[in-house]
Amino acid sequence: MLICLILPLAGCAGVADAGPGTRSADVAVPSYRPTPDAPDYCDALAGSTHLAGVPAAVGVLAAERGDVEAELELTAAIDELRLIGDGVSDQGGSPRLRAAVDDLVDALNSARDDGVTTSVREVVSAALDDVGRLVQPACRFPS
Repeated sequence: MLICLILPLAGCAGVADAGPGTRSADVAVPSYRPTPDAPDYCDALAGSTHLAGVPAAVGVLAAERGDVEAELELTAAIDELRLIGDGVSDQGGSPRLRAAVDDLVDALNSARDDGVTTSVREVVSAALDDVGRLVQPACRFPS
C-alpha cells in the first residue's frame, strides 16, 4: 500500500530499510498504472518525487533538529502535497481526503518547523495512514 512505500510503519518492514539519506525509489509508487477511471491526483501522488524522502527527512530531523537538507526535503513534499490537495478538490475528490491531505501538510510543517518528537512522528504517521486509507478506493495503488 502507498503508506508503506512512503513511511515505514509497523507491519511495513523492509520497505525503506536503506536508512537516512537514501530513497527506495525515484517516485512514491513506481509500479502504479492508473485505471481509466482513476482521478489525475492518483497519478500525481504516485509520481511524487519527494514523498519518498519523507521517512529519511523525519528520521534526520528526529536526530538533528535544523538539518537544512531534511527541512528542504519536507518543504518539497509539502509543496507536492498542496498541489495534490488542490487536485483532489478540483477533480471532485472526497472532502475527507482533501482534509487528510491538509492534515498531512500540517503534520509535515510541524515536523519541519517545530522539530520531530515522538508525538510529532505519531501525528505524521497517522496523517500518512489517513491519506493512504482514503486515497486507496479511488486510486487502487498496488499493495
